[in-house]
Amino acid sequence: MSTQFPQKEKKPNESLRNYAKYSGMGFQMIVIIGFFAWAGVKLDDWLATATPWFTILGCLIGVGAAMYNIVRQLK
Repeated sequence: MSTQFPQKEKKPNESLRNYAKYSGMGFQMIVIIGFFAWAGVKLDDWLATATPWFTILGCLIGVGAAMYNIVRQLK
């Protein structure tokens, strides 16, 4: 006795839409982290700091903001 489960029909554009959604999220992460890192570099240059503390801080804030953005979009 074979049991067949009804398969969920996928629309042809659904996989393309999912690909566009998730690749767009990746680009958003790159832009957000890049912006905060760039702002940190500019602050380090402007204040003439000996160590790149603002660059490091900018990268960390950028990663946090990017992760927040991803979690918000996936809800």
